[in-house]
Amino acid sequence: MDSLLLAIFVLMVTSAHAAIQNATSAQTYWRTMLPQTPIPSSIQEVLRQAKEMKSFDIERAPTVFISYKCAASDAQIHNDPNVPLFFLKSSLKSGTKKTLDLTKIISTPPFFSAERAEATPFSSSKLSEILNIFSIERDSAETVAIQRTLAECEEPPLDGERKRCVTSMEAMVDFIKAELSSRDVHVVETTVTGGVPRQEYVVGVKGARRVRAEALVSCHPEPYPRAVYYCHTTSNIEVYKVHLVGANGVAVDAVATCHIETSTWDPNYAGFKMLKVKPGTEPICHFLPLGHLIFAGLSKKDSFAL
Repeated sequence: MDSLLLAIFVLMVTSAHAAIQNATSAQTYWRTMLPQTPIPSSIQEVLRQAKEMKSFDIERAPTVFISYKCAASDAQIHNDPNVPLFFLKSSLKSGTKKTLDLTKIISTPPFFSAERAEATPFSSSKLSEILNIFSIERDSAETVAIQRTLAECEEPPLDGERKRCVTSMEAMVDFIKAELSSRDVHVVETTVTGGVPRQEYVVGVKGARRVRAEALVSCHPEPYPRAVYYCHTTSNIEVYKVHLVGANGVAVDAVATCHIETSTWDPNYAGFKMLKVKPGTEPICHFLPLGHLIFAGLSKKDSFAL
């Protein structure tokens, strides 16, 4: 029994050491390939997860964001707190009030190393093998989440869109570099100190500041036993940095995206149903959920000013 416990302990220590090495290697790769781009706070948290070796927690996993090609049920819109709050562009003015739930409930698991990510199957056709690798029961909520993630990653891109589900931090960096073609890359994300309750927020006195960029890439965390981000190029959108002040005094640096061209979206998309507008008529805006990222490739003439 003592020898078995010792073997288990050695395996745990070895696994933890390997995870820390993977995180360190990934950070080095980021800083080498994107030297002017600090690692965003949500990615730093994912890297810290590697040290803690947390398991897949479906209750705290990132929620699958609603695809622009998919319809949303009324129940999903009204009952799911993770569905973004949609609004019209005019609502970004100073003094506008919005009720938001910014409680930090997501927990993205650690990244695989680049080598292990390449060697691990990531396909609906390999579902049984994936479940065996992560010791997940076939009839479970975790399996349903995995199936949804794989299906979304395998969907064809929208017209003019380029996409990739990245399963390592190195793969994320490679996609960003390839699509933005710039060493001057800025990243924006919604940030809040700690979890805050659902409450009313007011857009700050300065209103919204537009992120003017030559090209944009968005990356969304997906529910999966290891970190997976759905990264895609974004066009016909405007990105804004918005300062919000909560009823309890807490300050939030939020990111809002406004989709200008929506004529090809599903008419039953959540944003249309919430705002009671039709595709292609009004820009659809929403705040970027916690943990989601937008990378902006800037030219010399671009800036973060309105």
